[in-house]
Amino acid sequence: MEFADRVVLVTGSGNGIGKAVAFAFAREGASVVISDIDGGAAETAAREIEDMGGTAMSIRTDVSSAADVERLFSEIHRVYGRLDVLINNVGTTIRKPTVHFTEDEWDFIYDTNVKSMFLCARAAGKWMLKQRAGSVVNISSILGTGGVSRRLPYASSKAAVDSFTRTLACEWALDGIRVNAVAPGYIRTDGLNQAFVAGILKEDDMVRRTPQARLGTPENIADAVLFLCSSKADYITGTVLYVDGGIFRVPGSGASAFFPS
Repeated sequence: MEFADRVVLVTGSGNGIGKAVAFAFAREGASVVISDIDGGAAETAAREIEDMGGTAMSIRTDVSSAADVERLFSEIHRVYGRLDVLINNVGTTIRKPTVHFTEDEWDFIYDTNVKSMFLCARAAGKWMLKQRAGSVVNISSILGTGGVSRRLPYASSKAAVDSFTRTLACEWALDGIRVNAVAPGYIRTDGLNQAFVAGILKEDDMVRRTPQARLGTPENIADAVLFLCSSKADYITGTVLYVDGGIFRVPGSGASAFFPS
């Protein structure tokens, strides 16, 4: 198995995309650290991996907190003594007109979406630089590429994630550490389903505008992450891989089409 004897940390992996990524690594033989601000969800996910014959541990963590991240990495070091792969998956959003955003809301989104990646990459890098090996994948978004109404903090934070990825990839390239990102399109998660129910988004419009005529699945993202961390991608670094069914390759299918003012 590709990741046997490897230790993999996936943040925000108690559910959704993060959980699918964690399970994919576990199936490939990795020892997976499930980190989530929802401690119960993290514990359940880790138990499910162990039930299917994998190896996992859960740690409740607020990855926007430097103290929590330090505690997380101390525990990983105590149990495993190394870290081979970091998947920065945590993210959040708020939808409202820009003039109505508060400073606290802006800080919350940037702390969750960008600062958390810095804190975890900094901690992981200290080990990976010594090992002269490692892989980091940051979960971005197609909304970091195109303009989108009522999503200023989220969209701009994801653009920051893309730049973060490219910059860190250049810094660590000669040290054996690869840094890439995956930018999902519209993935059928609980959050997206809730947006459909609330009328914020229209599923039929999304499907109609997507060249593949379907929404993606968390497993689609997990497969892309697994590839970027594998030996088959050992000459790939600083790349943002779009996993979106082709939605941003068609004129008129940009993010603003789904988020009217």
